[in-house]
Order: sequence, then structure tokens, then C-alpha cells
Amino acid sequence: MIEESLLKSNFLGRDGFRWWVGQIPPENSQGGQINGAGWGNRFKVRIIGYHPYSYDELPDDELPWAQCLLPTTTGTGAGNNSTSVKVSPSDIVFGFFLDGDNAQIPVIMGCFGRTSQVPSSGKATSPFVPFTGYTSKIKKPNGTLKPDQSGEQNAETQKSPRNVSPEQAEAIDDDEIAYSKATGDKIQLGNAVGNTTINKISTEVNNLLNKVKVPSIFTNIANEINRVVDKIQTITNGLVGNMMNGLYKAIIPIFTKGLDLLYKAISAKILAASGNVAAAHIAGVAAQTALTRPMAEVQKALTCVASSVVNSLSGIIEDMLNSVIENVKNFVTCAADQFTGVLVNDIIGKIEDGLGPVLGGIKAILELLPDFSVDKFLRNSVGAISGLVGMFDCNQNKSKMSGLVEEWVIGRGPANVPGPSFDKILENANITNALGIPDIVGGVNDVIGGISGAFSAINNLPNQIGNCYTGNPLYVGAPTINIFGGGGSGSTAISLIGAISGGTGSVIGAKVTNGGSGYRFPPFVEIIDNANQGYGAVARATIKDGKVDSIYIVSEGENYAPGDLYDNSDKTTADEVIKSSPDPDVLKSKDYTIDKILIVNKGKNYNEDDNIVKDQFDNEYSVQIDDGSVISVEPINKIVTVNDLPVIEIDSDTGSGAILRPILDIIPPDFQGEVQQVIDCVK
Repeated sequence: MIEESLLKSNFLGRDGFRWWVGQIPPENSQGGQINGAGWGNRFKVRIIGYHPYSYDELPDDELPWAQCLLPTTTGTGAGNNSTSVKVSPSDIVFGFFLDGDNAQIPVIMGCFGRTSQVPSSGKATSPFVPFTGYTSKIKKPNGTLKPDQSGEQNAETQKSPRNVSPEQAEAIDDDEIAYSKATGDKIQLGNAVGNTTINKISTEVNNLLNKVKVPSIFTNIANEINRVVDKIQTITNGLVGNMMNGLYKAIIPIFTKGLDLLYKAISAKILAASGNVAAAHIAGVAAQTALTRPMAEVQKALTCVASSVVNSLSGIIEDMLNSVIENVKNFVTCAADQFTGVLVNDIIGKIEDGLGPVLGGIKAILELLPDFSVDKFLRNSVGAISGLVGMFDCNQNKSKMSGLVEEWVIGRGPANVPGPSFDKILENANITNALGIPDIVGGVNDVIGGISGAFSAINNLPNQIGNCYTGNPLYVGAPTINIFGGGGSGSTAISLIGAISGGTGSVIGAKVTNGGSGYRFPPFVEIIDNANQGYGAVARATIKDGKVDSIYIVSEGENYAPGDLYDNSDKTTADEVIKSSPDPDVLKSKDYTIDKILIVNKGKNYNEDDNIVKDQFDNEYSVQIDDGSVISVEPINKIVTVNDLPVIEIDSDTGSGAILRPILDIIPPDFQGEVQQVIDCVK
């Protein structure tokens, strides 16, 4: 028997079990073993007590290899069942020696989890000192995962990313991170009706501005600016092309009229001098013929100028983007109009300069047409900038296409896109020209304010071009409800904020204030937070008789300002925002009641004796079941106050699938309570 033997037998599992604790050394001592080019499942390990605390005495690359045991749930590779071993440099591991007291064959049995108290320095400074687990192959995450190397059993460890924009994640907490860097970015969807150039440009600038607000994630802003410059430069191809096409169409009748006037002027002059009708005719025709080649050069130049204008726009676009980044906090609609107006002004100037030399060849005609100039035509013709509308507009009936979604916000859903104001864009372009804000060739730095004068500084009102406030919101109100699509129009609603804690709350309801008309299917509902701090709220609409009947909440979201019952969604200037801000003495009622219960899904297999349990506010409901489906749910007492979204479930042993959504209403501040009984005291 081994226990009775006087000599060491080294019978595996019966004697000589020696356990140990050690540390996995840095990557450079592991060779290709931890980077996909190794053999087996093994790691070098420095064992406490067995190996010295000095690299000089025992370098990492001379440490022994330790085999790594696998749990039965990972698979060994047989039958293609396998899960990679996830041991990283700096991990503290537990194991034993397979050869007992000889201590030459270490085996790793498990790992000690890291805690938030373990420092994670970049490199190993000495043996057994904690260092980072990231390697040349396993990079530190950049914006998609929190670089948290702890593995504790708490909510803060390995925190999951949120489905919010990077800007919102940073505003919530320094430890929060967005699920994707693209969350919150806007995308113009392709269709044959909308997709205006101004909306495309606005989307790119707005996305860039949001990225700049989170420098900790978007570290290379210069590269991002260059990308947006290229994108806007590409977008403007259609705009420049349309302006040149409009100019070309305008020049043809102008040439015809000019040639006719030239013939009459020359022939009349010769006839007066010679009295010879034939000679006068020949002279008039000769004058027209002499301009044939110059006019052809003008038409040929239109194509060349268009190309050169597009290629020369990068400088002005980059200057404008830097100006927006420096001065604009909120890229509102009027700011988009101004941005496009400055860009249009620069394009007009470049077109005029480019055509100047060839237009000199037809000076004889232009002198007879003092009312025409390239600059005047482009600055006074809305048709000349109709390239700002959809590039694929083929005369579709837009009223029948109102349900189309033109813009999508990543991580949120469809968004409404305001139409461009052509007149405002031309006005901004002309004001920019009058102010002397030049194109890049003219030297932006030579003019006081330069391109940056096109946009208001944070607290500078009004700005040079117009009263367009682009600073932080002066008043943070409750989120606004934007209803669009569905084939109708005119519907409006206000948000109801509840679950208020720490100054913010959730969207627990939406009160329809105008049902609108003409809706053929439920429209989209967009919840907009002008402070861009709230997130997660999702709502849906129902229609009845062509009107929006109700709006129910799918997800309440969080971090929304309680605000008031005012709708500032259409306020774009400082004066408008200030004038529409509520009187501080006016208190908003935060008392809500359940108006009705919307049955989104009737479910199946319910019994007539099934009951609805009380919600978290102890409200009671009556329910009607027909053929196993829920057909009606009514609150018994509508005046019970709620401050959060009620959760209503049916208590049933057989039924399933019913989805019930409460529709809330506002209890008036002066409400005295429900009439319980009327007593007639008159005899």
C-alpha cells in the first residue's frame, strides 16, 4: 500500500499533490502561444514562492509552460466542440504540479477574478505586479466597450453599452458608453421624392457637430472633418450641375435676343450711313456670324467651369465646418439655411469668375442686355438652385407620398425632415455677398470675421447673417411630439412626463391635442428632446376616421426634462425661444389619470372569469372577454392619480398574448374630485 511504503512512490492522485498560485507574464514572453500560433492550451507562469521576484534572476522567457485544464462545458476540440481559453497576461491563476514535489510540470486549474481595486498599468514593471491584459492582438476598445478589466459580481463590472449616442452617454455618466459610435447619426434614405441637397448637407454637418462634442471617443476630428468635406463636396455636384443647367437654358434665349438686337443695331447703323438695304443686311449678318465662335466657347466653358467649381469648394467647406465647430452648439434649421446660403454664395462667385473671360467674347451682345448678368440671374432665380430639392424628383404626386421616411436616426428610428426654404437660402447667399464674406480664393482672413461671421457665437445675437440662435437651448422644456407620415397632416400632441427623480423623468404618456385629418394609416411618432439629454422613449399612434385617435407609449425612456406644456419645436431664433418660455409662476400639473386602455393585441385562450390584477397604483379595471380574446378593458375609477406608466396584466391560467397600453390624461389643477353623490336639500 502507498500509505505503508517507506519510499516515495509518486502515484498520481494519491500523494505528492502540490498546489500553487502564480501570474501569467507579459505577451512578449509567450511567443505566438497567446496570439493564435501556439500548440495546445498552455501559458508561461511565474509561481509565487517557487520563482524569484527578479527579472535578472529569472527572465520571463525562461519560465516553465503550464498546461491549462478545461471545464467540461468548453469542449476539447473533438467533434468540432471547442471554446477558446481566455487567460490573459497579468492574470493570477491557481494550479498544481503534475509531477508532485519535482515541481516541473505546472497545470493551471483556474483563475482569480480581477477587481476594480487592481491597478491596470500599461506594462509590467516587476514580477507579480498587476498590469494590463491587453496585447498587440487584443487591443484596448475604442468607443465600443468600456475598457474595464475587472470581473466583480456587481452592476458596475463590465458594464454593457447603452443604446444612446456617444454625446448622451457622456452626459449621463463618465462611466457610460454608447453601443455604437454611429448611434444618433442621421441617414438620408433614398427615394424619388425628397432627399434635398440641403437636408443631406445639414445631416452631414449635424453628425460632425455631435462627434466633436465627444472628444474622448472621436479623437481624430481632423480626419472626420476631411471626410465630411469630401462628402459635402460630392453632394454639391448636383447643385452646381443644376445651376449650370439653369444658366445654360437661360443663355440660349438671351443669345437669340441679343443676336437679333445686334443685327438690328448694326444694319440700322449701316443703312443710315449708306442708304443701301442690301449692305445693311450683309453687315448685320456678318456681325452675328462673328459671334458664332465666341458663343460656342461660352457653351463649352459651362461644362469646364462646373467641374472646376466643384473641385475648388473643399477650402470654403473646410473653413465653414471649422466655423460651425467653433461657434455653433445647436445646428437648427436656420443654421442649415445659412450654411447652404454661404456655400451658394461662394459657388455663384466662382461661376461668375470662371465664365468671365469667355463672356468677354460676347460683350457686343451683353452690352445690349444690361439687365442680364450671371451673378444677377443666379442670385434672383429660385429655379437656379432647384438642385437643392430631390435629385430624383420625377414629378411624383408628393401629397400621396407623404408617408415616406426620408431620414433615419441610427438607434432611434424614423425622423421628420423639414423642407428647405429656397427664398431664405438665396437671401442668406445675397446677405453673405453684401457683407463681403468672400470665397477661399479671395482670402477669408482678409475680411473681418471671415466665414465665421456667417454663424452666431454662443452668446452673440443677432449674428451677421440673421437672428439665428445656435447656442445651447435657452430653455429646456419637456420633449416635443412630432407626428408625420400616414398620408395625413395637422395632428399635434404634448408629452406627459412622470417618474420624476433628480430633476428628470420619463415620457409616460402623450396627449393628442389635435387629431388632424386625412390619415390613411398610423403616422410615425417622433419624440424630440431639444436638450438632447433624454433617450429611449418610443411611442406609436392609432387612427380613427382619418384622425389620430391616441398615442401610446412603448418605452418610457429616461433623463427627460419635466418642462411644461408649451411646444417650442418650431422656435428657431433666440427671440422666439425667449418669448415662448413659460412664466415661472405658472406651474405644470403633474397629476395624471388613466383615460382609457388601448388593446394593442387581444391575445387568445382567455376565460370569461379571468380578472385583471391591480396595477402598481392599485387601480382596478373591468374586462370583457369574447371567444378567448380581450375586447374591452375599462378603468373603474379614472380619477386615481398616477405618476408613472401603469403596468397592467391579466391574471389568467390559460390566456396569453394580450398587450394593454394605458392612455393617460392630465388632471386639471383646479379639479376638486369626482362627484360621489348629489343630495337635493330643497324641499
